[in-house]
Parts: sequence; structure tokens; C-alpha cells
Amino acid sequence: MAKLQKGTFTGQAGGHGGDIKVALTTDGERITDVKIVEQHETPHVGDNAFKWIPERIVHYQSLAVDAVSGASFTSRGIINASKQALQAAGGDLADWSQPVPKPSVAAKDQTADVAIAGGGLTGLTMAAFAIKNGLKPLIVEKNDQVGGSFRYAAGAFATVGSKKVADNQIDDLINWVKELNAHGAKKEMDYDFLRYLEEHTGETFDELVDIAGSKPQIAQEAPYKFAVFGGGAFIVNALEKYIKDHGGLILPDTVITRINVDESGKHATGFAARNAAGCFTVTAKAVVIATGGESYGHKEDLVKTTPSLEKVHVFNEANPGNTGDGYGLLKEAGASFYEGNIYKNAFLDFGWPLRISYANVPDYSKAIVVNDQAKRFTNEAPFFALNLTTALYYEGSPRYYVIYDAAKMDQTFRKKLDAQKEDPKVVVHAGSVKELAEKLDLDPAALEQTVAGYNEACAKGEDEFGKDAAHLESLDGADGYYGLYTMPGSWGTIGGVKINRDMLVEQTDGSFFDNLYALGEMSTNELFSDFYIAGFSLANYSTEARLVAERLAAN
Repeated sequence: MAKLQKGTFTGQAGGHGGDIKVALTTDGERITDVKIVEQHETPHVGDNAFKWIPERIVHYQSLAVDAVSGASFTSRGIINASKQALQAAGGDLADWSQPVPKPSVAAKDQTADVAIAGGGLTGLTMAAFAIKNGLKPLIVEKNDQVGGSFRYAAGAFATVGSKKVADNQIDDLINWVKELNAHGAKKEMDYDFLRYLEEHTGETFDELVDIAGSKPQIAQEAPYKFAVFGGGAFIVNALEKYIKDHGGLILPDTVITRINVDESGKHATGFAARNAAGCFTVTAKAVVIATGGESYGHKEDLVKTTPSLEKVHVFNEANPGNTGDGYGLLKEAGASFYEGNIYKNAFLDFGWPLRISYANVPDYSKAIVVNDQAKRFTNEAPFFALNLTTALYYEGSPRYYVIYDAAKMDQTFRKKLDAQKEDPKVVVHAGSVKELAEKLDLDPAALEQTVAGYNEACAKGEDEFGKDAAHLESLDGADGYYGLYTMPGSWGTIGGVKINRDMLVEQTDGSFFDNLYALGEMSTNELFSDFYIAGFSLANYSTEARLVAERLAAN
């Protein structure tokens, strides 16, 4: 073994929310400890990375450990900080980079009442509600930790009828959704299906609060109420613990290779699975596919539905594991699908390190957004904030910028921008519109014309794109301007397999499987129009899971 200096040495590297600092201790020959001494990550999201990576470094005496899925930025921060500390201890990275095997799950045949593909929000709630109803669930998850995209979520539930919080009235909620869709939706949705699920969301929410042992509250009052009892990562950890404590089985790092269907073609008997240890079969009375959408690796499908997306740089905020696996499994089993998926719109996003999450969205309602031709094309303060993202999808530009007047923008956010190194893929600051355009590689005359036209609209109180007078604030530039590279964000996809109101999968002949279900993002075509609505996914997907669990127990 290569020699090291004896003692404790520190290293520091960038994570998701800021720098991560580690203390690496050696006895002169071995790494004896790795401790996280400072971090600024989102609570709970990187918990497994903070636990598993230091343990594996010490156990295997190697820094060639894998990143934890769903916490990749945090993982890289820990690994890179540990490398820096090791070098400070006199170590040569080449001597401490032997391959590290991933922990493997046994490949043995399993039986369950409910076999669940996917360990995100929907799969976890399906398992938890199955347990509550006296059933034995099994989850197969291809990542090394459960949670999927839900780990990054705010945990917002748009609920109706909760006994724990004073939430929405069903008619008010449905009418608001109809009003939202009246502002440019190009796709129809099924309001009856939405109503059916929403009327049951309050009971779902209350049961989840009890499972988590948490305290709920209303986190948003307008334009509708949504309730929370913890962030997504907190809820994931609570559900995982509940499932394991009550006899449920979770198999990570395992993929499903086939849904097994009997000779009738109507009944699923389970599925075939594979992991590092080998292949095996899961036999079950009911099969639930909850593997999420197809955010990654399927842009050609999304472009086919929305051709304007071809050149747009969409920032995927979904879990990288959302690769449409369940779609292929269901197609092979004979399921029927809606034509074309669309992106689920998130907030606008900026270049790293100004990355946006639900917790740090700046106000851009009084700024302007321009395309690569330096022209405005939409209302920056639409009826619902997320609809601005959809406008960028449809505009089809390869790059966008948000332009602020330095003196009139939020000054706390301005300080954050001033702390960044100027980069046209992140942010630039300029004293004039011409200088700003040159730094962003835009046509100076075109940008000057755009800003002048916008200022004229502000003076008149009338905007060609419909921005209301309350948000029309001129860009005078007395203290300069900021231009931020901007991407439309996405939290997933809308579309997928056809289901009925019992969440049973429809077959290509129009009939339905008798025990094969598709829940959550796998089957959302009728629950959304072009516009995602914050809080509706969590409430409705978990309610689907509860209703299916209760039906299975009753039958």
C-alpha cells in the first residue's frame, strides 16, 4: 500500500448547493476515516451520498467509488473533496483508484401480492398503501436508491377534503384549471378524471402524514392551496422506512426485462428481472408499472410531437433514470399508448452555478426574455408562471436570455450575480444595451430595438404580448443591465399508456388487463393539458396508488 502522511487533512469541492468540505484521516498507510465537515446541500437529498461514499472509500481504500443515483452533484463533491484531501496527505491518486464493486442484490425468485416496477413517489406510495391494506409488496428499482425525481421535489400536494388542513374546494380547483387551460393550451385533458382523483386526495394526504409522523401545513394560498408535510427527500426516506419496517421488500440496482403474461393475454403473472448477481422471476397477484416518464434518451419522440423543440436546450430536472423503460415493457406486453409525449414544464433555469430549484426561483416577471434574434416573443408574466416555460418550448430558439435592469431587479439576486464570473452561458453585466448584446453574441441593433420597443410599451401601459400594466417596468439601464443564459426547465413528461379509471392498462384491442396497472407519470395524458400544474402530480399519483391498493385488498 502506498504511504501517506499520518493525520487529518481537509479537501473542498463544489456540490449541488455549494462547496462540500471533508476531513480525511490516515494512519500513514490506510485511510481510516472520511467525515463531512461542511455542506450546503438540500436537506435529505444527499443523505445516502453522505453516508455511503465515505463508508466505501474507507472500506475499499479507493476513491474510485460510484456516484449515488439521484445525488450525483453531491456525490462528485464528496469524491473530489476527498481526492484533494488525499493529495494533501501526500497520496498519489493513481495509487488510490482501484475499481470499487457496487453492492449487489441476490438474484433469487420472489413472490409478492403486488410487484411494483419503480421506486419513485408512485411506487413507494403504492407499496406503503398496499401494506396498510394487508398486502405484501415488492419494489424493483433500477437505481441504487429509491425516490427518483421526487427526491428533488418541494413535496407540494394540491388537495381536496383533507381533515388535517383547510384545503381547496373541488369546484374552485377545477374551475381554476379550466381557466389556466384557456390561456393557450393546445391539448385537451379529462376534467372528470381529474375531479375523480382530486376528490380523494385529502384522504391520501392525511394517511401519508400519519405514515411519515409529520405535521402538515398549507404552504401556498393562491391561486390555489397546496399542503406540505416535508420535502420530497424527507417523504421518500419516511416511506422507505415504513415499507421496510412492515415487511415490504425493495430491490435496488435491478432492472425488469419483461412483464410476464399468461396464455389468456389478459393476466400478468409478474415479471422477469436482472441485476449484477443474475436473472430471476417475480411472481405476483398484481403488477404495477410506475417507472416514470421518458425525459432522457427520447428527445426525438418529444420533438415529433412538438417540432419546435428540435433546437431548444431543455434543462431536464427529472431523475436521469427516467428513460422510458416502462413504455417498452408495456408495449411488448400489448398495451395501448397515446400518440406523442410532451415535456412537463418547470421553471426557467439558468446556467451553472445559478441552477434553479423550487426554493430559489427569482422574479423575472418585470424583466424581458429574448431569443437568439434578440427579440421578445411572449408575455414574461403569464396567467401562471410555469406557462412562460411552455412559451420557450414553442418558440424554438437554440438559446434564450433573461434581461434585467440592474437598478430595478431584486438586489439580493443581483449580489448573487455579481459573485459569478462573467460567462455568456451563465451571466454577463454591461453598461449599455449595445455592450450587453456584444457580450451575449446578439445583434446589437436588434436588441436595442427590442428594449426601446418594450420601454415604449411600458410608457403606454400596453404590451403586444399581453403583459399587464402592473408588470410593465421600463429597462432604463441607469446602472446597467444583466443578461442571463436561460433554458426552459422540465420536471418530466406528459403522456404515456392508456388506462381506465381503475388504473388498469388498456390493450391494443381496446380491452383491459385484469391485474396490470400503470400509475403516475406513466399514464398522465388525460390529467394534464400542455401545462403542468404544481402540486397536482404528487396528490394525484399517490391517490391513484391508494385507490388501487384498496381495490386489490377488497378483491
